[in-house]
Amino acid sequence: MTVRSSMTRPAVPLPSPRVLYFVALLAALCAIAFAAGRLAGPIAPGMHHTGPGTAPAGGRDTGGMTMPGRHR
Repeated sequence: MTVRSSMTRPAVPLPSPRVLYFVALLAALCAIAFAAGRLAGPIAPGMHHTGPGTAPAGGRDTGGMTMPGRHR
């Protein structure tokens, strides 16, 4: 009969190696995509958010026009 010592720790179940490889691949792909995005730079550097009721830069104000199905 084998006696377990009270000093031994219970075994901790580890995930499958396939799961670990998948997580590593996913992290690598995210890092590559992030690096490519940083190298590409901003998509529209001159684009700024306009507040409600203001006309877009270089555009024309459409006055009181509403979209079909929407009411003020």
